[in-house]
Amino acid sequence: MPRARADIAVIGGGPAGAAAALTLRRHAPRLSVRLIEAGDYSIARPGEILPAVARSLLEQLGVMAAFERQGFITGRAVASAWSDDALDERHSIFSAQGPGWHLDRARFDRLLADAAKAAGAAVTTECAVRSAAAKGEGWRLTLADDSEIDARGVVWATGRSWRLARPFGAQVRVHSDLVAHTRFFAGVAGDCRTVIEARPEGWWYSADLPGDRRIIACMTEPQIAETLGLRTRDGWRQALDATRHMRALLPPNAREGEVLVRSAGTATIDPVAGLRWIAAGDTLFAADPLSSRGIVHALRSGIIAAYATVDLLGGKTDAIRESEIRRRYAMISAHGFQSYTQALAAHYAEAARWPEAPFWRNWAQGKTANRMGVTS
Repeated sequence: MPRARADIAVIGGGPAGAAAALTLRRHAPRLSVRLIEAGDYSIARPGEILPAVARSLLEQLGVMAAFERQGFITGRAVASAWSDDALDERHSIFSAQGPGWHLDRARFDRLLADAAKAAGAAVTTECAVRSAAAKGEGWRLTLADDSEIDARGVVWATGRSWRLARPFGAQVRVHSDLVAHTRFFAGVAGDCRTVIEARPEGWWYSADLPGDRRIIACMTEPQIAETLGLRTRDGWRQALDATRHMRALLPPNAREGEVLVRSAGTATIDPVAGLRWIAAGDTLFAADPLSSRGIVHALRSGIIAAYATVDLLGGKTDAIRESEIRRRYAMISAHGFQSYTQALAAHYAEAARWPEAPFWRNWAQGKTANRMGVTS
């Protein structure tokens, strides 16, 4: 099978990867770009709320008009039962940035990938990158179908999959153990709200989706989820029935759809960039969903990673110059992570109603932080 070549290979076709590919084509059209996505955008994906602050990023990427044509649901309010049992609603009409959106994530991700293709990026779907090996001044990527791609530079944006950590020489640091047990439902008339409810076992999240669909997820630690039997339908339903606000969101005729169980805790990698590779999105820094930073962070970091990659490949190879580019990128990432951890800790501290419950006791005592591990 012939070996393909590209100036830059972007591994991962989610928001971060697609934003990187789009930015590369718009900022440096002389460089050839290949976007490689393991799936085909047909499977449900978590991450359904896009805050209003993303508007400027979508405009920068040149996709705002296409996004508006999708007709995603406008967010009316965020309702939260956090520090007490009553719902506190914050309406978007009072926000200086305006309302956000409730997304169909698979459709949103495909929109961005299609925009990257229209901008001139070669897009490969349904074919994961199986391995990566340094070759000369670049990388040789082997795909699941045994085809190979030689690239001068790589943007690594595979989300919460760090299988390529070893060849890239990166270590994954898990800061908190959080798992999301998510279920999608159809036949649910929406009210354009995001709803959050703190509970002794953790916290619950729900949002409208296009097409009279709704997502409901329980966020907790793996051991607690196992004790509650959240992987089973009966265990998940029993936990839902114990809530006050979440259970009220489902009518009796709601039809259960996809079930997803995903890691949702905070994780980072070190280093964030190496020999002609740069990480972006959740691969760079996976955020707790409570922060509502996921998709915005993915778009922003994809754009920044694209500019940094162009700088890495520009001109004659210079080890000192490349080291300085990687240092600046690491500094930007570290600054963002520091502000995130401070805000997240403060927000969790506000829900102190169950100090003896294992989930909240662990957060109060800092036992969820600083767990190290390399994912291969």
